Order: sequence, then C-alpha cells, then structure tokens
Amino acid sequence: MKKLFSFIFFITVFFSCDDGDIIITGFEFDDANLEICNGSLENEFVFFKINASNNEAISYNFISEEFNSIIVTDTPITIDLSEGTSSLIYRQFNTTITNTYYCSNIPSSEIIVTEELRGVSGIAVIETQIAVEDDQDNVPAEEEDINGNGNLDDDDTDGDGIPNYKDQDDDDDNVLTSVELENGIAENDDPRDTDGDGTPDYLDNDDDGDGVPTINEDIDGDGSPRNDNTDASEEDDLFNYLDPDSTERNDDVSPDPNNTEVLTTFRTTVNINNIVFDGNNENFENDDFSFGFRDVENRRNLPKNPN
Repeated sequence: MKKLFSFIFFITVFFSCDDGDIIITGFEFDDANLEICNGSLENEFVFFKINASNNEAISYNFISEEFNSIIVTDTPITIDLSEGTSSLIYRQFNTTITNTYYCSNIPSSEIIVTEELRGVSGIAVIETQIAVEDDQDNVPAEEEDINGNGNLDDDDTDGDGIPNYKDQDDDDDNVLTSVELENGIAENDDPRDTDGDGTPDYLDNDDDGDGVPTINEDIDGDGSPRNDNTDASEEDDLFNYLDPDSTERNDDVSPDPNNTEVLTTFRTTVNINNIVFDGNNENFENDDFSFGFRDVENRRNLPKNPN
C-alpha cells in the first residue's frame, strides 16, 4: 500500500553559460510519492519520485542482495555511488511521465529526456525498520497498556513473549481477543466480563469463574472452546467456557501456536549523502538528499517465547 509523503529538496535546474559550465540553481519536489520497481537484473531495484507538474523525476538505481522491503535491516545498507553498482539521476522530460517509465523494460519512444544530471559519487544509506504493528483484535493499542507505564512492550498478560498490542489472543485461552469483546448489551461498548470479576474475558484465563481454565474447557480437543457445550438443552445454550455449571475439563490442550499473526508496517528510508554531481557543483549547497520513506504492510507470525 502506497502513501503520500511530502518533501522538499533544492537541487538543480541547470543551463549553459557562455563558457559551457553548468550552473546549479534549484528545483523542488512537493508531495511526491516514493515508489519502487524491480530492475531488469537480479536483486536490482529502483527508487524514484516523480514531479508531474514540472515533468521531472529523480531516481536511485541499485543492486543489493540484502534489501527486502519486508525484512528489517539489522544494520543500514550502505552503497558507494562511485563503485558503479548504483546510480542517482535527476531528469527533465518533454512530457509527463508515470511510474511505467521506471517499471517497464522499454519506456515509450515518445518520452524524451531534455535535461539530465547524474551523481558521480556519494553514499546511499537504505534502512528498513518496523514502523507500526497491530494485532487487529479491535482493542486500540493505547488501551492495551495494562500496566499504565506507557510502555506497551511490558504488557504481556499471558506471558507468551508477545505483548498484548501484538497478540491476537491476549490470555492464550484459544479464544481470540476480537471474539471475547462483544458483551451483547445494547449501547454498551465495555468488553465482556462473563464472571463479573472485574477482568474482561479477553484478559481472563477463566472466563466463567468455575475454576476450570477456558483453554481446558475445549472438551473435544480440537483447539477451540467455542464448540463445546456438553449440557446443551433448550434452557442452556452456553459453551462450557462461558457456563459456570459446566466443569468438565480436558487437560491435554495447549495454546494454539498459530494465533500469532500481526499486521506489520515496514518503513524503508533512503538517504544519499555527500553527493557530487557531474558538471559544475560550485553552487550546490546541500550535498545530502533524502528520498523520504515508503511504507509496506505485511502480515507475519510472531514466535512465542514464554517467560
């Protein structure tokens, strides 16, 4: 999923003087979306931004076996432009371009480059980190600060090594948090508390307070307590884990290892420092360039590491 980020960068709109030197003045990109395409070679990528209003674009092409937009970089990837495995190029065109200019193997013959400036040296720094993670359990992350200390990573109700704000099943009872919230009371958004003990079901490992942990009320052992009702009748349509009168138990049940999916937003930042462009750089005042950042969402399963 692509988002729009604003950025301003003063670089060059250049022209020829009588002596043939290129004088650097300036141009700006406003609200340009950082995009990426795969290159034609293995492990080749192109980051680029397009300013459609001025028919201009800036791109950074590089080859790296380390880069992956959904894998955190332990240390930043650094690439020296002077080594020839990457290129930083600013271009002006005779017409408006789209991302197909960089993402297709053969650009349209109607697109003509009218001006071009290339970086001949500089250091590119590429880094991918986690910006946001969300378990999508319908409990806002700020409300999962159970300890009230402002550090969400300290709140791990079930001790499985996954903080509540990333945990689909906060109490590890094999009933997802999103399922345990609904209280059935009109115009009341409080999370359900079946046994009225002050601990909502999604944080309570014994929802009905009958002394049998919710997870052990999975009588048929299929990994879900939500289909076990051993005393079913017209008067009683409650699952065992919500019925204090049903105390049968199955001690051969373990927490589901698959209830660990989290929606992760990976953020890649691209910066190029100490740039030297071809031509005359005397008037180029800022030799560092930031492409800004690009976010990618991806679902992943977190490992459980019980305390």
